[in-house]
Amino acid sequence: LFVTGGLIAPGGIINDDEEYGKFPFSLFVLAAGDDPLAGAQRWGGLILKLTRRYKYLERAFAESSAHILKNIHRYTEAENKMLALGVGVLVSEGFLTLEPLKGLQDDHLTKDGLALRFLTDMLRVYLKENNINQLHKALVKAKVGDLIEFFPTNKRDEDCFARHFEAEDIPVLIELHAATLAAAQRNAFVDDISSILRQAREEESDDDEEEDRDEFIQATNLQVAKAAKAAMRTHKWEQHKTVSLVWDGIMNAVTWSFKAEQIEAQLLRQIQRHSPVLELLTTEPKSEIALLKHVQLYAHNEPRVTKYFGRIVLELYNTDVLSDSAIIFWATKGA
Repeated sequence: LFVTGGLIAPGGIINDDEEYGKFPFSLFVLAAGDDPLAGAQRWGGLILKLTRRYKYLERAFAESSAHILKNIHRYTEAENKMLALGVGVLVSEGFLTLEPLKGLQDDHLTKDGLALRFLTDMLRVYLKENNINQLHKALVKAKVGDLIEFFPTNKRDEDCFARHFEAEDIPVLIELHAATLAAAQRNAFVDDISSILRQAREEESDDDEEEDRDEFIQATNLQVAKAAKAAMRTHKWEQHKTVSLVWDGIMNAVTWSFKAEQIEAQLLRQIQRHSPVLELLTTEPKSEIALLKHVQLYAHNEPRVTKYFGRIVLELYNTDVLSDSAIIFWATKGA
């Protein structure tokens, strides 16, 4: 009622009051003037005041919003514009999350560009009051996923994405998409390295002779090294970036013991087993410093290994991953 001005019947059809027409304080009435955004902002203020007084309406409004957005194909272009502005205002104020947007990813809403048009209008309003980092956090919190999912199926590529938001003069969304894609590629690579190492551990037998075990570890390291080199070529990653990702993959493959006294042994054993890969990716001083800084951050963020940071550095030095000059430089200037 407060959005469309009438009751939404099954099928998304809006039934206005037979005698009085649309509810005069609804979004579709207040935003119907010469300045739709100003009208949407007045409506947003009304909703905020109303829900502060009647708290139970807040949840009901959030649930109704998801239902309303799933029926945008039944509204006029002007009504969808007003709805996008209104949602943008409420999301910008923190009253609504971006979760209702997930309903717009249905095929019947994306195929004709309806979902994309709505999303674009809504985000333009949101970004007037919020920055791109806040938008990214809101998208992650609502589990909306990649914005490219709102595009028609035949236009879900990087070129179409960039052209659309360039034309709409919202270049920050292109930057966000590129950053999100790059993060997904990095995460996928780390998962691939961890998967290789876990599978190798499952295939390795404790009954193997030491020589056979060494050959098996060498073969595993060679597989990881090939994966790293392939990823560097594919994604145009530099060595100093790649070695940090490989470190994460190596550490993520460890099934840590619940016994604190066993953590150090597990940690050092993992470094010893896979130091040849790290050595291969630290042939430049920049890569050594990058790895040291990353290991420092890893130890800081991983409470179970924090107190072993010095031991980690020593082991990396003993296995020829780090040079004494790199450690001295890091200790004096790079830490």
